[in-house]
Amino acid sequence: MRSEIVRETKFIFDLPQDVIEEIFSKVPVTSLRRLRSTCKRLYALLKDQGFIKKHFAKSARQYHALMLMNFRVYSVSSNIHGINMDVAPLFEGEFSLIDPFSTSEAIISQAFHCDGLLLCTTKENRLVVWNPFSGQTRWLQLQNRGRIDEAYVLGYDNRDVCHSYKILSFPDLYEQELETIKNAWKDLDVTPEGDLELKINDSSSNSWRRNLGVTPLGDLELKLYDFSSNSWKHLDLITPEGCLKSYGVSLKGNAYWVYVSNRRGVNDYSILSFDFSTERFQHLCVPFQQEADCFDTMALSVVREEHLSLLYQSCETLKMEIWMTKEIDTTFVSWRKFLTVNLEPHLPMFSCRMSFFIDEEKKVAVCCDRDNKVYIVGEDEYKVSPGFYFQDFEGITCCLTVFGYVPRLV
Repeated sequence: MRSEIVRETKFIFDLPQDVIEEIFSKVPVTSLRRLRSTCKRLYALLKDQGFIKKHFAKSARQYHALMLMNFRVYSVSSNIHGINMDVAPLFEGEFSLIDPFSTSEAIISQAFHCDGLLLCTTKENRLVVWNPFSGQTRWLQLQNRGRIDEAYVLGYDNRDVCHSYKILSFPDLYEQELETIKNAWKDLDVTPEGDLELKINDSSSNSWRRNLGVTPLGDLELKLYDFSSNSWKHLDLITPEGCLKSYGVSLKGNAYWVYVSNRRGVNDYSILSFDFSTERFQHLCVPFQQEADCFDTMALSVVREEHLSLLYQSCETLKMEIWMTKEIDTTFVSWRKFLTVNLEPHLPMFSCRMSFFIDEEKKVAVCCDRDNKVYIVGEDEYKVSPGFYFQDFEGITCCLTVFGYVPRLV
């Protein structure tokens, strides 16, 4: 079978170059990945910048779900309705990332998706930008070699034809607090049972954020890594006074979070965006009541690199609403409701550290949370996996995380 593929590939390369490029520009990335080792000329073509631009413009977008589990990245089964939620049928394949510093497989503690690339943090607090479909990597030189209490998001200057990638780094004070608690338990030579939760209810200060598992903003040190200069710089920005209520996501080069401020005891929610072109923050409206309860869950996801999706769950009713953007710009956003799930008492109360993936065709959401379970929920559908085996390395944990992914050649 392989010999037939090789012969057909060689036959194609007898054609004129423009015809060759036209043929392969319409082939999906996943198929090109399997074919690239069959012919040196095809391998060289897939690295050509002109062909990469043509392929991006003409090829059909493939939409996948990837999952970070136990420090590895897996491809989730496309047959979501047909799976029985056990480990074997749930995952279709594993992607391997080799750490050049140890020549062994990298242990990934966090992954952030942008434009077909994964920004991964390893257990040694190294940063690598990785294309899991092409296998290309770029390991970054970190100031202070990275810290467990720093968060990173990847984006790009969308004014450039060739994307100029950048990384925004900011302190994750929630991780600092968790680390302080773990060290305190360690000093006492005891082990806490269950999930660690901080519950301090002083609404007169920023300490109320600790209930939420969020990262506060306001007069924080921000750093930006520019791929074009291969260097870090400090951003002299006045950051908004408030808290990030969700993990960040990337859409069309910009980063987004659910943001909350607390003024005179009233919560005010919005979408906070960071524009990597102008290197500035911007607020956008949310589709739900802006004065939601501080214990409600909000999370963001990206659908096919075209839409921003927002999950909102009420702590009182457990009812879940998922919204999708109809239009989104630098200063404007409009929303439509995609799904409402009201399956009490089955539906759990998710935390703000949860992640989710949208299957538009089947109208379901695949959700993951800190309990290391996978939930598939729809208007009339509810499935839950058993808790997957949980590992940690030297105190570094890896929460189950799911996200949408569109493969790219680079």
